Amino acid sequence: MNKWMVVALLWIVTCLNYMDRMTIFAIFPVLQREMHISNVALALLGTVFLWAYGISSPLCGYLGDRFNRKKVILWSLLLFSAVTFGTGLAQSHTQLIVLRVFLGLSEALFLPAALAHVAAFHTDSTRSLANAAILTGLPAGAGLGGFYGGFMAEHLSWRASFYLLGALGLALALVLLLWLPEKDSSSGDALATKSDKAAQESLARNLLGVFQNRTGACLIFLAFALSLTSWPTASWMPTYFYEQFGMSLTQSGFYLAMFTYIPALAGSMAGGVWADRWAKSNVRGRIWVQVIGLSFMAPTMLATGFIPSVGPLSANLLVYSVARGMLEVNSMPIFSSVMPSDKWATAYGLYNFAGTMAGSLGILAVGYLKSSWGIGRSLSLMSVALFCAVVVMALAPIHITSKSRTEGNAL
Repeated sequence: MNKWMVVALLWIVTCLNYMDRMTIFAIFPVLQREMHISNVALALLGTVFLWAYGISSPLCGYLGDRFNRKKVILWSLLLFSAVTFGTGLAQSHTQLIVLRVFLGLSEALFLPAALAHVAAFHTDSTRSLANAAILTGLPAGAGLGGFYGGFMAEHLSWRASFYLLGALGLALALVLLLWLPEKDSSSGDALATKSDKAAQESLARNLLGVFQNRTGACLIFLAFALSLTSWPTASWMPTYFYEQFGMSLTQSGFYLAMFTYIPALAGSMAGGVWADRWAKSNVRGRIWVQVIGLSFMAPTMLATGFIPSVGPLSANLLVYSVARGMLEVNSMPIFSSVMPSDKWATAYGLYNFAGTMAGSLGILAVGYLKSSWGIGRSLSLMSVALFCAVVVMALAPIHITSKSRTEGNAL
């Protein structure tokens, strides 16, 4: 079935996308030792990526609405794979910073176009499940990236890890060119009427349309709160395990995968199925799934800095990660339910913008506070945003358009 072929192929790219961006965090201690850089300079490797990714996301999302989405996806894959390969050639912190900026710009093209491409092939009855399946590639890629980076750094070379990832991405681009089903944003029964309208609307007008939708505005705040905790956790937790509990780089990457990324996979799939079923009987079903997820995330993130041993901390991270997985998979299905299809990728571009800006601030804040507060307590501080998000999403209005329920191919 074409609609599930789209999901399968784009899952692989999503996983690789996150491996490319997350591998570097597993080798922070190696980079610090080899290039003699400070904690704040290390944090900048995550922060500048997110600045570039976030600032360019609204424009990149708009491009996913304006142009052929398959071509946008392919160009993104080619560009971020080339940059990843080039990362292995870097000889200084400055060169790494420049490469991380280019990685952010090239990866920003992918996810809004990919999720909109998936939404175009699915009806409202399967969008949360399809979106969940795609987004399981994020924790899978992050977990694999952490383990892979640490393993390669200890057993071969941190540079070789980037060479291999870059080469894999370039080969994968050929696979997508040949086999990714196409539903051009300017053709097809569901999207045929939107291309002329999209061509006439400016980027500014598309962005304004997202913010004028109150549900969309609440989701933008959700992205900010979610990423203010999730990105610093993903970036600094390997170092926390390494320094606080004396783990090796490989062990810290393994623990992060086992207790954050793998549980998030389970949470994503469960949350997608649950939300699709709940949405059939309750128009706010997907939002309530997000509220429940936030209600678990906020207290577990608060507790992170106050847990003194590996076992309880791992259990705490597991609960946080399952909740995060079931929460995030429903954002694009909600966007596609309350907005016309010519704004789907733009909306997710704004969602990415808010999330990555928050994530970059969170990573930098933990790097700044690390010497005085420690990584754990600094992460606990970020939970304030999650408690606020519980209230915002519980009060979020929603109006499902009749067109959004049936738009897409029911293949």
